[in-house]
Parts: sequence; structure tokens; C-alpha cells
Amino acid sequence: MPLRDGRSGKTRLAGDLGPDDRSCLVAALARHVVATLAATDAVARVVVVTADAAFAHAALGGVGGAVEILTQPTDRPGLNAALDVARERLLLTDADARLLVVHADLPALAAVDVAALVDAAGPVVVAPDRTGTGTNALLLDRPAAGFPYAFGPESLAAHRAQARRRGWVPAEVDRPGLAVDLDTVADWAVLPAPVRARVVAAVPGMAALPVAV
Repeated sequence: MPLRDGRSGKTRLAGDLGPDDRSCLVAALARHVVATLAATDAVARVVVVTADAAFAHAALGGVGGAVEILTQPTDRPGLNAALDVARERLLLTDADARLLVVHADLPALAAVDVAALVDAAGPVVVAPDRTGTGTNALLLDRPAAGFPYAFGPESLAAHRAQARRRGWVPAEVDRPGLAVDLDTVADWAVLPAPVRARVVAAVPGMAALPVAV
């Protein structure tokens, strides 16, 4: 799981949340995702890769289960480079393991969503975001095959194309818990009320954001 620092995340909510609330939101969402991964029987190991290890330790200190925090080298910036660093670490210790990438800002993620990803067949499994353009999770059955990460704008199409170039048909798992990340007020508005309540309990400032009616 890649994790940004506590200062630069959630900038698209800057008009509605101050910097302290945005930092708390990044931490709260990351705790939820890590706890969900750790609670999924099929997940053997949770690795968080970040350029800000101090923030990650502070944010995830109360999460049960073993979580490895991996520091991203300063000479390898960016999300996709961070994931390459994590993949290299995995291959050093378990070259045959499947590799699951999950974003750190999925407030509705549940263990059943993670299990659905792991149970999907195929060398590449993608979980689209709610717009059908981004990738919120990616499972590689053959992490040593050098599949290039393409997270960023239009990442879903890029990941599909990369799979097909290798002769693979990418499987897709489309579930609400995987589809909705939390970057904008529009994302917040479509979350189920119980999920919003859980986030507000951790970040009270979120209560002022508008919701769907």
C-alpha cells in the first residue's frame, strides 16, 4: 500500500478542510485500509511504502497485526516508483507470492472486497474506481514478470493495455468498497452513511462537507 505524507495529500479537499484535518483524514483512511488488509485471511503480509516513514509510523501505530513500513528512496520519487521499490522487496523474500496493490484512501473497503480480488482468476486483476478511469487496486499473479505500474490519469486503460500487450486478459473486480476513494466532495457525497459516520468520528471536520440527499 502506497502512503503519502501528512502534508501534501487530499489537496482537492483544501477548499473545505484545513491542513490538519486533511492530514488526519489521510491517516484515518490509511489505518482503515491497513486494518482491513490485515483482517483478510488471504493476505499474508502488509507492506506500506512511503516517503515519510515518521508519518506512517504515527498514523499506523494503533493498527493491529504486523505491518512493514518501507521507506521510499529520495532518488526514486513518485507513486509508480514507490510500488517498484515495494515489489523489489517482495521478490527478495518471496518471488512466488502474488502481489496486491491497494490505495490508502478507500473508506468503504471491507475484507470481502479484498477476498474478491484475491479470488479472481488471471495474471492481472484490476479494480476500477467509480469513474471507470482509474485503478484503485491491482493484483499481479506474476509480480516477477515486470508488469509496469501506470497509476495516474487514465490508469485503468493503461493497465488493461499493458496486460493485453503480454497476451493476458485482465480480470476486473467492480465492487463499491473498491470503487470509491475519497479525493473530492463528490466522493464524500456518495459514501454510505455508516462509512461517513466512521470517518467523521476520526476527522470531525468532515461533518461539514455536503452529502447526497
